[in-house]
Amino acid sequence: MGMTRQERIALHKKQERLQVKSGVPRVADLKEGVPVLRDTTKVGGEGVVEYVRHNGVLYKNVLEKG
Repeated sequence: MGMTRQERIALHKKQERLQVKSGVPRVADLKEGVPVLRDTTKVGGEGVVEYVRHNGVLYKNVLEKG
């Protein structure tokens, strides 16, 4: 059985990578369900934080050094 059009397109698309930006994002800046990494050392002193928007609410997860 052949591939669907979506499968062929997915083969040619590069994988998206997370990029670390600085500052705390606003809820309006984020897409629903798409995580972003932010460096907040200059703003709040928490370090690298993962933010995600779910049902219009901003959630965060502070990352620790490994």
